[in-house]
Amino acid sequence: GGGGLISGIAGYLKSLDENIEIVGCQPLNSAVMAESIEAGEIIEMESQPTLSDGSAGGIEKGSITFDICQKYVNDFILVSEEEIREAIKLVLEKHSMLIEGAGALTVASFMKAKESFKGKNVVLVISGAKISMDILKEILS
Repeated sequence: GGGGLISGIAGYLKSLDENIEIVGCQPLNSAVMAESIEAGEIIEMESQPTLSDGSAGGIEKGSITFDICQKYVNDFILVSEEEIREAIKLVLEKHSMLIEGAGALTVASFMKAKESFKGKNVVLVISGAKISMDILKEILS
C-alpha cells in the first residue's frame, strides 16, 4: 500500500545501523510502492483484487513514505495470490496463528526467496488477523 509500516520501521532501523537490509513485500496484484520506487516517482496504478487487501492501494501524492522507502528500502519481493494463500495456511498449520493476507506477505516473500536469506538474521513483521470466514474457508479447501 502506501508504505506507512515499512517506512517507519526502515527509518528507525537504518538510524541504528545503516547496514541493516530492509526488504519490502507486496502482492503482485498491488505493487504500487515497488513500481513507484523503480520508476523514481509516485505512479498511479490500478490494483487488482488481492488477499492482501490491507496493503492494497496507492500512495498519496506528496506522501513522506515514498521518500523514506526510496531512501531506506533495499529491495522488494512481490508475491502471487497463491503464495499468499500458502503462507496463511502454513502459519495456521505450523504455529496455530490466524493471519490476514497482508500479514502473510512477509512469510510468502521469505518462502519465495529463502535461499537469498541463508546465513542472515531475518525478522518477519507479521501484522494483522482480519480475515473473513468465507476467504479462510476458500484458502483451507
